[in-house]
Order: sequence, then structure tokens, then C-alpha cells
Amino acid sequence: MGDDSEWMKLPTEEKCTHKVWRARLTGYEEVTKLFNGITDEKSPEFSRYAGLLKKFVTDSNAVAQEKALDAVQVFVQNAAIANKTAGEVVSAVVAKCLNSSRQKTKEKGTEIIMLYIEIEKADVVQECLIQGLENKQPKIVVACVQCLRMALRDFSNKIMPIKPLMKFLPKLLEDRDKNVREETKLLVIEIHRWIGPALKPMMTNFKPVQVTEMEAEFEKQPKEKPHQQRFMKSQQDLKAKMEEQALEGGACADDDGGDGEDEVDAYEMLPEVDILSQLPKDYYDKVEAKKWQERKEVLEALQKLTDSPRIASGDYGSLVKTLIKVVGKDTNVMLVAAGAKCMAGLAKGLRKKYGPYALNTIQVILEKFKEKKQMVVVQLREAADAAFISTTLDAISEDLVAALENKNPSIKGESAYFLSRCFAKSTISTLPKKLLKLFCASLLKTCNDTAPEVRERSYEALGMAMKVVSEKHIVPFLVDVDAIKMQKIQECCQAAVLLNMYGEPRSGGAAAAAPKPKKEEPKPVQRPSTAPAKTASAASKPAASKGGPPRKKAPAKAAAKGKDKKGGAPDGSNEFTENALSDEAVEEKATAVLSAETVAQLSSSNWKERLASMEKIATTLKGLSRDEIPCQAVLRTVCKKPGLKDTNFQVLKIRVEVVGSLAKNAKFSRVSAEYCLSDLVDKAGDVKNGAAVQETLSCIAEALSLDFVGREVMKLASEQKNPKNNSECMNWLGNAIKEFGLKINAKPLVAQIKKSFGATNPAVRTSAINLVCVLYLYMGAAVRTFFEDEKAALLQQIDAEIEKVKGEKPPAPTRGPVTSTGGDEEDEDEEEGGEEGESNVADLIPRNDIGEKFTPEFMAEMADKNWKVRKESLEKVAAILNEAKFIKANLGPLPESIKLRLGDSNKVLVNMTIAICLTLAKNMGPHCKHHIRVIGPALISCLGDSKPALRAAAVGALNAWVDQCNLVPLVESEAILDALRLENPNLRQELLGWLTERLPNHKQLPPEFKQCTPLVLNCLEDRNGDVRKKAQEALLPFMIHVGFESMFKATSKMKPGSKDTIMALIEKAKANLPAKPQKAKKAAPPAKASTPESYDEPDTKPSRPLSTASQESVPESKPAASKTVRGKGKPAPATSKKKKEEEDVGPPMNTTVPKEQRFKDEKNMKVLKWNFIEIRGEYIEQLRTQMEKNFSKTMIDLLFHSDFKCHTKAIETLIKCLESQHDATMVNLDIILKWFTIRFFDTNPSMLNKALEYLRLLFTMLVEEDYHLAEYEATSFIPYLIIKVGDSKDGVRRDVRVLFKLLHKVYPASKTFSYLIDGLKSKNSKQRMECLEELGSLIEAYGITICQPSPGQALKTITGQIGNRDNGVRNAALNTTVVAHTILGDNLYKYTGALNDKDQDLLDERIKRSLKNRPAQSKAQEERPKTAPQQPQRSASQATIQRPGTAIPKSASSNSVKKYTIDQVEDVQTPEFPKLFQYDLDELFQPVKLPQIVNRNRPPSPSLRMAKSTDAATTISMVISQITSADITLCIQALAQIDEVLKEEGRAEVMGNHVDQLLLSMSMQMKMVYSTHMGSKSTPKDNVIRLYRCLFGTLLALFQNPSLAAKASKDILKDLIHNLVTILLDNRLAELDEGPQVIRSVNVMVVKIVEKADHTAVMSALITLLQDCVASEMCSGKFLELIMKCLWKIVRMLPEIINDMNLDCILLDIHTFLTTFPGPSWKSRPNDLPIRTIRTIIHTISKLQGAAILNHMATIDSNSELRTYLGKFLKTTEAQNGSMEEDSRAQRGSTQKQKRLTKNTHDMLAVIFKKIGSKENTKEGLNALYDFKKKYPDADLEPFLKKSSEFFQTYIERGLNTIEQEREGKQPTSNTGYIKSDIQVINNPTTTSETSEGPNDFLRRLKVLRARCGLDNIEEPNKTEMSKPDIEAPPPQETDNAVINDVPSTAPSTEDQPASTMSAADINELKMRLERIKRLANS
Repeated sequence: MGDDSEWMKLPTEEKCTHKVWRARLTGYEEVTKLFNGITDEKSPEFSRYAGLLKKFVTDSNAVAQEKALDAVQVFVQNAAIANKTAGEVVSAVVAKCLNSSRQKTKEKGTEIIMLYIEIEKADVVQECLIQGLENKQPKIVVACVQCLRMALRDFSNKIMPIKPLMKFLPKLLEDRDKNVREETKLLVIEIHRWIGPALKPMMTNFKPVQVTEMEAEFEKQPKEKPHQQRFMKSQQDLKAKMEEQALEGGACADDDGGDGEDEVDAYEMLPEVDILSQLPKDYYDKVEAKKWQERKEVLEALQKLTDSPRIASGDYGSLVKTLIKVVGKDTNVMLVAAGAKCMAGLAKGLRKKYGPYALNTIQVILEKFKEKKQMVVVQLREAADAAFISTTLDAISEDLVAALENKNPSIKGESAYFLSRCFAKSTISTLPKKLLKLFCASLLKTCNDTAPEVRERSYEALGMAMKVVSEKHIVPFLVDVDAIKMQKIQECCQAAVLLNMYGEPRSGGAAAAAPKPKKEEPKPVQRPSTAPAKTASAASKPAASKGGPPRKKAPAKAAAKGKDKKGGAPDGSNEFTENALSDEAVEEKATAVLSAETVAQLSSSNWKERLASMEKIATTLKGLSRDEIPCQAVLRTVCKKPGLKDTNFQVLKIRVEVVGSLAKNAKFSRVSAEYCLSDLVDKAGDVKNGAAVQETLSCIAEALSLDFVGREVMKLASEQKNPKNNSECMNWLGNAIKEFGLKINAKPLVAQIKKSFGATNPAVRTSAINLVCVLYLYMGAAVRTFFEDEKAALLQQIDAEIEKVKGEKPPAPTRGPVTSTGGDEEDEDEEEGGEEGESNVADLIPRNDIGEKFTPEFMAEMADKNWKVRKESLEKVAAILNEAKFIKANLGPLPESIKLRLGDSNKVLVNMTIAICLTLAKNMGPHCKHHIRVIGPALISCLGDSKPALRAAAVGALNAWVDQCNLVPLVESEAILDALRLENPNLRQELLGWLTERLPNHKQLPPEFKQCTPLVLNCLEDRNGDVRKKAQEALLPFMIHVGFESMFKATSKMKPGSKDTIMALIEKAKANLPAKPQKAKKAAPPAKASTPESYDEPDTKPSRPLSTASQESVPESKPAASKTVRGKGKPAPATSKKKKEEEDVGPPMNTTVPKEQRFKDEKNMKVLKWNFIEIRGEYIEQLRTQMEKNFSKTMIDLLFHSDFKCHTKAIETLIKCLESQHDATMVNLDIILKWFTIRFFDTNPSMLNKALEYLRLLFTMLVEEDYHLAEYEATSFIPYLIIKVGDSKDGVRRDVRVLFKLLHKVYPASKTFSYLIDGLKSKNSKQRMECLEELGSLIEAYGITICQPSPGQALKTITGQIGNRDNGVRNAALNTTVVAHTILGDNLYKYTGALNDKDQDLLDERIKRSLKNRPAQSKAQEERPKTAPQQPQRSASQATIQRPGTAIPKSASSNSVKKYTIDQVEDVQTPEFPKLFQYDLDELFQPVKLPQIVNRNRPPSPSLRMAKSTDAATTISMVISQITSADITLCIQALAQIDEVLKEEGRAEVMGNHVDQLLLSMSMQMKMVYSTHMGSKSTPKDNVIRLYRCLFGTLLALFQNPSLAAKASKDILKDLIHNLVTILLDNRLAELDEGPQVIRSVNVMVVKIVEKADHTAVMSALITLLQDCVASEMCSGKFLELIMKCLWKIVRMLPEIINDMNLDCILLDIHTFLTTFPGPSWKSRPNDLPIRTIRTIIHTISKLQGAAILNHMATIDSNSELRTYLGKFLKTTEAQNGSMEEDSRAQRGSTQKQKRLTKNTHDMLAVIFKKIGSKENTKEGLNALYDFKKKYPDADLEPFLKKSSEFFQTYIERGLNTIEQEREGKQPTSNTGYIKSDIQVINNPTTTSETSEGPNDFLRRLKVLRARCGLDNIEEPNKTEMSKPDIEAPPPQETDNAVINDVPSTAPSTEDQPASTMSAADINELKMRLERIKRLANS
């Protein structure tokens, strides 16, 4: 190929690899064109060239290389497979292109590298470029640095991480090549552009000159923020956003780089330093040395180590303890400062990992702040600030509050200063209102301190808090601050600088969620002041601010948003505020809106004029917007005399309604409220208008706050002379609390209630008691403590009322703040953390401080040597605690003293101390957490006491303490770990038992808990049995917290002998391990940690149904948008139009994840099972995670929004999707139903009605689709639908009943029946009533067989409701029972059992009434239509109730069949249940045949439609379940149906998945017959025999089907054979007339099972059964013998079946047997037949398999006895094979001489051998073979014989010998056809009995043949013995020669037989009978 013409003809692929560079050049050009022309990125053309790209890049010709690079560029841009070539191509580019002298080549190579980054291979590219940095060629190094810099510049530090580059920079900066150094400097500058100051800590390895040079360059760089220039394929959306922002002129950061420099933390890039390994060896000794110089020496060494910026994690507990001791107790201030500095360095280096030690560190530092040396204080501040990084304000709040209350001014001042610094690092989410309120209360006290530095520090702390949470949120807690102090706080707020957690200034000063400051000049913060008094109580009413114009932007939020939810003062900063208007201003503004005439008529004496005027005002206000209504002016005009005291009730009603309308639709302020509240309270008890007044009060509460309105109303009501007004006001407040939630301060409310208790009017007292009950719903039993000092009679009344609501839960709030129509502030007020929504009762209870009572002298008494003194001191402690009741956390030195007394030698004192601990836990409540680290370990040590009573008391005290806090402090203090280390059996036993109870429901414990794992595993091998038992029980609870992997690793250190046992226990526990809930995603609300807390009322409570949509609705997109943004914990950005379009575009649902995958996840416990009583957050989070994959973002926001209106909108969208997205609805059906179960827990009626409407439409669609509800869908929906049927609203119950009717068409009614039965356990009487009515409807429609789990249990449950005290439940139970009586008649009482006299009388009366009124009941009823015609009374077995026509679905899959039958009748409208069957019992006497079941009055022959039905499986399962019924008739009917299916080949396959279920049910029924029916005198024995025959008939039909028989599993077969053999040995059967036939049937059945079942399964089952028999002392010898006979039969079958068997399984079972009963143990047993049987099995298998048997020993230990036995046999076999070779050669030689068969003779032999192989024609086949051999003496039979077993060959040989002797007139020499003799021949092939046959031989042969034919042997006295399975054999031979010779044969020997005394006539008669039986057997 020298010229161009040759290579030009080549294909492109070959051109590219041609040796001529021009050819390659042309090939590259063609490839480039080819790649550009391909539109499919997955085209196979790309795959053809993928392997050549490396050659392209490394082309040796520079010109061709450039073209090749063009082709590679196009390939990378267009090919999907390009990412697989990244590594080799980039490496080649680095090696061959970047060092090129051609600039274009370098540029193209660089571009290829950038393109690979664009296709998501940045990690590969960076790795290759870093490898290039180590290249020896400076050109390549320079180019690699350039590429890294360009990649970082274009793609940002998130795509190209900086950390991997840092270790190469020092080396590159010192490179000898100048270009490398210069390029590296540019790279460092680029890194600084992206991460800023975070780079400086990493420059420690640079030379000082380089650092100086770099810092100078950094200063020269522009300050603007870098932005990503190039984007990966996955970032195209980000690219579009940034382009859009660029077009709009905005330079805001994108989502990925939004935080700029703050996102990069230099700490994460620094290497970790392990300082524990570098500690001085004598550190712990010297740090406690007496000489301060030695202590200083080790602290200085430690300080050098802690200066490391990043410290490796480890166990620093001991180290921190030494530092705490130094800081807290060392007298040398220099060492204190050094210790604090070490603490600070350690905390900074560990950061969050310092968390376990932070609390103790801060505690000791706060105490040490009393130090006056400034040097020490500075170091203490630094240490405290560093420790705060790893903890939270909440964790240290108690310590800080205690420090602020300390007497030492230095401690107070420094604590306030520390708190100020903590606030600076906090955000609105980490400084919730609960903490803010706590700290503000303490800081307000220190603001009044006498020390000026304390006051200044307090102002700074409050100012910083104001900066964090904004003014409006802190003002409610600063009500009592005077103007001067408020001014100072404001000044501090303006000067405050917010920091991040690491002390660096933050951008912006306010919290993320706070609104932007207005451009107007700042308005001074004003406290609520008092308004001009107009009533007696006006002095307490807040009015408008005194200065400044009214707020322009004040949304009408409810005041409840601004107040503390735990009962704090109301917050007016979120309300509309205004000044009180003058009378002239009121008149002017009112006439501007209302006409002067209208205003004048309001004061008219004519009520009609006043009425007309009010109607005009009401009409006028409806037409005005919120901003147009001058609320105060209109309200004061309406309230103008006569105002709300109008004597005409019609006018008064309109006046009240107008006030309510103003509260809802206008800017309503507290100033307006004070003009109307007094008059409204005065009319609260009005007969005609009282309800309107109460509604108006609720509207005002929505506009302001329930706390404010409630307090004012209660105050005004207490001053009322009319007691009815007082009573109705309290009633209103009780209802308002239920509607709003407990958004009211409980303390003043309790005071008002106590005052009302003293009223003379009983109605007032009753209302007060009812109000206490309402508080009880929210506050629990703690509310009772507020009224302990009341009279006993009153307390008794309160307790009685509380008892009525005990167990109930507070209703979900239905009313809340009125939402505005716009404004920036609305977004931030939409939601709030869930923790703040609950009332903290502990804060409401007044507590006593008893710390001062425990003086040092007192504590000295507790430690006195005299036990009596100690006892007296303990009694004093108990008395103090009992007197104080509720106490604060301050206990002084008491906890340490209690700890000592818990270890007292006097057990009486220990008991007293434990009682004190129990009292402490109750009295302190949640404050126990401060002392559990001290007292908890001491209580645990008490568990080791020898006295059980003391241990039980200690457990009780421990439970009380842990209930108040949790186990975390005990784990962190290693108390549990230390206790388990002690080898005290009592301690271990009690502790493990206690942990077993506590751990399963406990929150996740810290990682330190894993240290307990090895100790728990050690306890599994403890010498004490109780400890081992408790440890085994504790495995699962421990595994829940430490995980399986941790336990698995812990076993690696255990001894091999114990490891296997423990691993088995761990694996067993793992199987019961519950599924872990999925972790919440960041974007999923409610995420408390990431969602900024709003200080207003969360928008979780739907507005009142009365509110109009135009007034209270929120813009549609706003809730979703704000919710999504908040879920990420970021402030809501301004959403662009394009973003909204992206959210709204696309269908609401898709089919991304199929429901089958979710079912699989739930089955494998990957997700939580949808089963709960109360909806919890993890379930909602899991459902949201599942729905996010298949629902659009907008839809998800609507579905999981807190506002019910969004839920309604989502349901409307789902309704539309029923038609537009039918397939998606079906795919997502399960999660849709789960979502509606959550909505069932909501109480908004409009949303609930919409939900039920959707469900009705959905189920209607499912019925039309013939859909069958899956089990996972049903179990997650039906129980909650049943809960909803008990709703208090009639409309809801009616809708749910409609759903029930539809549900029965898509889900089996029998399964729904079970759910309804469970629904009767509810406490809701309406639910029980509805469930009973539905049960009655089901029984009437489907018959009594619908009852689950059985008619008896179901009817007992139903009749148990007759005695219910609720009238509705009682009537429903009676009606349902009457329906059952209609079907069963008086047989009903057999199911229900005896009723008490009262219930029986009610039932009898109702039955009589129903009999009289039965004709009238045929009419359709309004609630539950009974379309099924009434049937005359009949027995249960003949019930043929016709199913209602309305319940018939379109196909059988809807499962509306009244009786669960497998038959599909042609006329579906009138199916009949099969009636009683009649059997021909004589058929049992026929040989071998089983009884034929004759069906009487059966339906016509069924078609095959049912086999194809999707509901067949459900129906079959239902019929099979009826087999286990105690009702024999019902069981026989079910068996008959199964039997018909099994006998039809086309339909039998539907049973494929039900074989085990069927066999198990039949086995259970056999066991029931044997144990119950056979011994019952009331059960006719004829029925028992019928049942046995039906069972065996069905079994035979099953095992005659090979495919079904093979599906029976091992365990099922084991149970089945066990029950069959048990029946076989039942002597009671022999006493019955037809018993012997049953025994023969069992005999045949056992043989069939052994022959037809899966051979592996049946053999494993028998071996396991044999093992159980040997192990059981109760097992009879007969039972054991029969099991062995079954095994012998399988042994004889092994040659034919061994290739189909799983020998691994068989050998494993044998190994288990030998392990349980080893060979030597049989020497002491009286019967060694079982072990010989097992050895025979081994011998036979190994003989057939040879050495290959060892391949099946993988699962068996190397030291197994089985291996030894097999090895011994195989050696013997090898020796025998050598001696047999010569014989085989000679035999083959003689065989070769035989004449070959012709085709004709071959066919003849095939027919003959086929006859011999069949049981029926064996004799005929042997005779034909004999004739054949006579005719063809030279014929070669070897090809036919070698295919059969040795036993079969011997059988044929003996058979031919017998025929020869018979034809020659001789007696046969062997017993033809008898299996025992067959075995004899096998055992002793060289010896054959030559004795003539005697009478006993004929008897024996006759016995065998009769048994084979299934006939009874009349002459044998023992019927049971001869009826055993025809599988008797001698003890099988064994491979061990010594054993074989000793094996006695069980075959009767002629020498052992007694002399015959029978006459010749008897012998002849026997011969004749024998011949007849032979003919019968052969026919």
C-alpha cells in the first residue's frame, strides 16, 4: 500500500490506525464529520471508536494529532460513552499534548480536559492532573498547574475541590523551574479568590517570604465575589438562572455558591493531629503532683499539643477531667490560666467532637469567673467561647441562669458577658422564645444589680439578643423596663456585631428570617402603656403607643402570634396599634364612610330606625376593603349610646355581628377592644344574643390574641353582678381554648378559677370546674396541683369531672390568627417550631428553692459514723422534700451526700435514700437532668444488692429519674459501662433486664453506648443462668441502638468456640430488628433544626369555616414557595416568574417509582410499617419522601402544607387526575391512601368532606376497573377509615358507610370483617355502633361463613357488646345478633356461649320482635339498604342466603361472592353454597382405592374461569382457612371444593402457591380430630370417619399431582407425617367399625407421600423427625419404628432418585443428627437402630456417589463425625475396587461374546421391562422375560439391566429363577415379591434359602399381599401392627465391617420359626387364597 489510492479505499476505522500519517489525518477528519452528524448520543458508532481515543491523542505526527484532538473534542461533546474514556484520554493528553511545542495542540488538549469536567468527570481529571504535577518535565508540570487553575476559575471550588492540591503547593513553590513557581503562585491566588481567609491557616507550610509575597498579591486582587463560568451537564438549570440574573442586572450569587467565602472552612482542609498518643507518659501523674512546677511542666507540654488547629477525635474524657480539676481547684492562678488555655485549644481543635465535655467545662468556668486576675479571666473567656462551639444554649441554660443569680458580682458580670457572646453566635432558630424568655427574666434582674459592670454586661446581652431576634420579638419580655434602660439596650443593639460559630463576623445583623429594615428613620421601641380609663378595669388595658405615626404596614395578625406560647405576656408588636381618637375625629371618620343620617339614626328612640341604620352600616362595611374601614371610628359609632346595651334584641344582634365583622375584616386594635369588651361581657348571658356575643369574642381573639381577650373577659366577668354572665364567659373561654389551643397564660387563669370556686351561684362553680377539665386536656395531671388547697368536697367534684375526660386528647386547633392578603412579614409568620406549640407545664408550676437548707453541718450529719444520726438526717431530708413538693434544680451539696448514702452499709438507710431519690425525681421533674450524672450511677450500683426488695426499689427510682430526662447522661458518664464491667450477677441481671425495657422506645443513644457491646456479649457466657437469659433478651434492644455491624465486630475478639453460638443468637435477634425510619431531608418540613423559628403564631390552624375566602385566603403560590425555602433553612428569596413557571409546569403525578418497589421495601423492613395510633413526625416524613419521587414539587407543597386550604386544593387536583392521569393514580394508589389516612386526623369539616368525596370517586373508579386492593394498601388504609366511621358528624359517618359498600367490591369482605371486629375495641361508642351495623350488614349479605377468625369468636365478640351502657351500641349489637339468628336459628347459642340473664332477655325480646316484624323489614332502609331477601330459618350447613344484587361487581375479582367457594357458577345472581355431602362408605373396602366423595346437591360442573380470575388466590386462601374450622361440616365442604379443583387438570395449577397452606391446614385438622373430636362424646364417630376420609382423599389427590406434590416444604411434610403416623397408632380407631379402613388409608397415604413428594424435602423431614423422636422421652417405640421404616423405603429408592436430590441439605441434616447424638453415645442406649439407619443412609449415598460426595460437604465442619465416617468408607471402597477390576474385565469379555440385539428384539425387551417396572404387570413381565430368554438364549440383557439398581437386578434374577422352578414343578427357593427377603438377598447375596416353604411362609406372604392391596388380615389378631406402611425392612447395612456382621436381620428366619401345626387342608386353603390375591394384584 505505497500510494494514496490504496489506503483511501479503506474504511474510516482502519484509516485512523493506519501507519501512514496522511491516512490517519484523513481518518480523523472523516471521524470528526461522522461524530458531528450523529444526533443520538448512544449511537453504536461512538462505541466503535471509544477504544481508539487514546491512540488519537498520542498520534506521533503533530499535524495528524491536531485533527485527532478535534475528533476527540467532538466525541466528548456528543457521546454518552465518553465518561468511560476519561481516565486514559486525560492521562494521554497530559503526557503527549500539554508538552507540545504547538500552541494549538496545547489549547485543544486543555479544552478536552475541560470538556471532561463538563461531563461530570472532574474527580478523574483532577487525579490525572495531580499525577502530572510529579512529572519530570517542567513543561508538563506547568501545563498541569495551568489546567488546575483554569478548572478552578471556570468551574468553582465545589467542582474542583481545593483540599487535594494543598499538599503539593509548598513543593511547587520551591521548584527549581521559574515557570512552575510563577504558575503555582497564580494558582494560590486563584484559590484565595474562592476561599478567601480560609487559605491562611493552610499556608503554615509556606516559607515566610512566600507568605508575605502571597498576602501582598491577595491585597491587590479585586474584592468582588467569583462566579462559576462553565457548567457541567447537570448544572444547566443553574446556568440558565445565572444568565437570567445577568440579564436582569442582578449579581446575586447562585444557589451553589450562595455563601461565598463563608462556605469554605479551613478547618476541614487541615490535617488531624493525634495528641493523645503524643501526651507525656507521666502526664496523669505529674498533673496531680504536689509541686506546681511539675504541674506547670506537663501543662505547657499539653498546651503545645492543643495549639494544633485540628485535633483527631478520641476519648478525651480523662484528659478533660484533669483540666477541669486544674481550672476548678488549683490554687496557682498561673496554672489555672494554663489549664484554661489548654481547654480552649482542645475545644477549638475538636469543635463539635468536644460536645460530651462542653457542659462540664462551662460549669467549672462559670464558677471560676469569681477570679479577679484579669489574665486568668481572659483565658477563661476564651475557653468558654471555644466550648460553646460544641454545645447549645438550651444545654447550658440552667447553668447560665444559676450563674446570673449568683451572689458574686464577678460571676454575674462575666456570665452575662459570656451570654452576650453566645447570643452573637446564635440565630433566630437557635434562640427560641422559650430560651429568650428564660434569659430575659434573669438579665432583667441583673440590670438592677448594684454593681455597674454587671448592669452594663446585662444591657449588652439584651441588646445582642434584640439584634438576633429583632425588636418585635423581644419587646414582650421587656415590659417592665423603664425608658432609660430601654434606651441603653437599644444602643447596645445598634453597636452589636453578630458572629458565626467560630467567632468571625457575619454579614447582616438581624436574623435570617427577620424583615429588612425600612428606610424611614427608626422608631423608638415603646412599651405598652395604659389608655385613658373608661371602665373600672381600664387601667389594665393596653393602649396605643404615645408617639409616632401609626404603622403603615401592620397585618392583622392575631395577638397570639406575638405572645409566648407557654403563657408569657402578650406581644403587641405584631398587632395593629393606634392612638385613641378624639370624639370629633371619630365623628369625622365615621361620617366619611357612613352617611350622617345613618349615624344620627343610631341614637333614635325608634327601634325600627335604629334597626334600619344598623342594616345600612352592615351592608356598607361588606363593600369596603380592609384598609378602607376606619375600624375604631365605626366601632365607637356603633357602640355609641345605647350601643351594645340596646334594649331591642334585633338591633342588638346586628350591633354585635358588626363588631365581629370589624374584628375579622378590619384593622382591629386593643384600643378598639376596650370600647366594646365590657359591654359584650355584659351581654354574654343574654338568652337571645348570647351565642352571637360569644362568636364576636372569638373573632376579637383572632384579631388580637386569646391570651389578651381571655384575661380581659375573665376579669370583667368576675366583676359582673349577673352570675349567668360570669358562667357563660367561662364556658366561652373553655370552648375558645379548644378552638385556639392553650394560647393563654395559665397562672392568672388559675387565679380567676379559684376565685370562681368561691361564688355562691352553682352555675359559676360548675363552669369553673368545666374550665379546669379543659385545662386538664392540655396540661395533664399537673393542673390538679394548682388546686390542692381547695376543700375536699370541691376536689372530689373536680376529680369526678377530670375522670370523664381522662384518656382523651386535646382537639386540634380549628381557629387561629387572621391572615392578611399580602406583605413581606407574612412569609416569616407562616410557620413556627413545633416545640414552642406545646404548653410547658413544668414552667407553670411554682417551684421552691431548697438548696440553702442543706448546709455543711446538715451534710456532716448525713456522713456521721453513727447510723442513727445518719437516719435522722435522712428523715429530715424526706420531710423537707415532702413539704416543698415542687422544687428547683438547686440542691446544694445534697446529691453528693445521697450518692454516699446509696452505698451505705446499713440497708435500712439505703432503702430510705432510694425513697428520697424517688421523691426527688417527682418533685424536680425535668430538672433531674442536672443531677442524674451524680445520683444515677449510685442507683445503678444498688442493683447489685443481694436483697430483691432493695433492687426492686432501686429499679423504681431509676425509672422515675430516666422518665424525667433520659439515658444519655448515664451513657456519657459511662455509668452503665462501669456497672457491666463488675462481675456481680445480681447487678448484671437487674441492669440488663431494666435496659431491655427502656432501650426499645428510647431515642438514639450516643456512640459511647457501643462500648457496652462486648460486655453484653460476655454476659451471654456468664456462669449465672439468669444473667445469660437477661443478656439474650437484651440483644435486640442493644442492637437497635448500636447496630448489627457493631455487634458483629465485637464477636471477632471472642473465642472461636463461643463465637458461633453467640453469632447464632445475634442473627436471631437481627431477624426481629425493627425498620429504621428514614432520615428527614433538609427540604422537608417540619425540620426544626433548619427552619427558622417564627415568633408569631404558626399558620398551622385553619381559619374558621365562617371566614370568607376573599378575606382570609393566602395567594396560592406563596405558601408553597415559602414552605419550600424554609425547609432548607434559608431566607425566602424573591421568586422569579420563571421559577414559578417551572414549579407549575408538568403533571402533578408521575410513575417514576412503582408501588411494587414500595411494597418490597415495606416487606424487607426498609421503611416503617404504616401502623400507628397517633400520627408521628417520622411517618409524615417517610410518606413525604416516598411521594416526592412521584409527585410534582408544587403538589408536594400543597399536600404537606400546614393550611387546610392547601389540602383542599390538593384534593381538587387529585380529583382532576382521576380522569387526566388515571395510570399515575393507580401506580400511586398506596401513597395516596396513606396521605388520606393522615387527613383523617384533621378536624376541618370542609377539607374532610372533600377528602371523602375524592375517596368515593376513587373507589368507584377502582370498582369499574375491577381492581383488587393489595394487602399493603388495605392494611394502611382500612383501619383508619374504620376510626373515621366514629366521627361525631353524621355526614362524615354517612360518607364512610358509602365507602364501605364500595370497599367490599375491591377487597374481600372477609378480611374487612376482621378489621371491623378490631374496631369494636375502640372507646368511641359511635365507632363501635357503626362497626356493629356494618358487621350485621356483612353477615346478612354473605352468610355466617364471613365471620372471622371463626363464627364462634366473632359472634362472642358481637354479643359481648349487648351489655354496653351506650344505647346505640347495644341496639346495633342486638340487631347484628338477630341477623345471625335468622341464619343459624337456635344454633346461634352454640357459637355465642351462655349470656348473662339481662343480655339474654334483651336478645330474646329482640328476636321475638324481629319475627313479628320480618315482612316489614324487606323495605329498603335509608342508612343501610338491606337488598338481600330474607330467608327462612335454616341450619348453618344449609345456609343459602342470596347475596345482594347491589354488591355484585363486574368480575369475580371484586370478591363479592357470598360464600367463599372456588366454583364459578354460570348464574352469578343466584349462587348456591354446596350442601352436605353423602359418601359411599363401602368404597373404602376396595383395594388400594381411596373413598370417592359423592357430592349431594352440588352445583353444576364449574368452568375454568375461576382459575383465571385475579381473585382466585384470595378465594382459595379463604376456603383453605375453613379447613381448620372446628365445625366438621364446614371443613368437609371446604375439602370437597379443594378436591374438585385438584381432580381437574386445567384448574389444579391454581393451587400451586397454596400447597404448604393446604397441607398445614389439613395437618392442623388431623391434630384437632385426634386430640378433640376422637375424645369428644358429643361428636358422632361417623362424622369423624367421614372427616378422615375426606382429608385422606384430598391428600391423595394432591400427591397424585407431581407438580403440586413437589412443592411441599420440609417443615410442612415433617408435621404432616408426624400427624399421620400418630393417627396410624391411634388404638381408638381399631375399636370403630370403619377404623381399619381408615388405618389402611393412612398406610397408603404415608407411602404416597414418601414416593411422590420432593425427595429431598421428605428425606430431610424424616431425618429431622427421627432426631426429634430420639430426643423425646415421650416418643413410643412404635412411632420410632415407623419413621425408620419410611427412611428404609427411601433408601431403597435412592439409586433412582439420587440425581434429583440436594445432597448438601441431606448431609447437613445427617450432620446435625450425629452432632446431637454422636456415635459413642449409642453404646449406653438400649436400641441403636436409629444410628444404624443413619449410617445405612450414609453408606448408600456414598456408594452411589463415590468420592464426589465430598463436594457436598461445604456447609459441614471439618471435625464432623460425618466426615470421619465418609473417609473411612471411601478408603474401604478404593480397596474393594482394585480387587473387582479383574472380575469386571472377565465379565466384560464374556459379555462381548454375547449376541447383539436386533431392533425387533430390542423393542420386545423394552416392552417387557416396562411391564416389570409397573406394579400391576410385574408378574406378566417376568413371565414374558423368561420366555424371551428361552427363545433367545444368547441375547444381551446388560443394556437394560445396567440402567437399574442392584436391588432390581437381583429381583429379576430371583423372579426368573422362581418361574423356572414353578414351570418345572419345583418349589421356589425364595420368597418372590417380599421385600424382607429382598433385603436378605442384598445383605447375603451368596446364600439363598433352599428350604421348602412352610405354612408360615404362606401366612407371611399373604399378609404382605393383603397389606399391599389395602385389605384387612382377619387372621392377624393385632390389626394395628399389620396395618403399618409397607416399608418394613431390616436394620440397613453399614459400611463398617465390624458393624455389618453384628446387624441382626429382622426378617423371620426359617430356623427361628416354631414348628408348624397347621394341617394340609389349611395350607391348601392358604395357597388358594394366595393365588386369588395374586390375580387380584396383577389385574
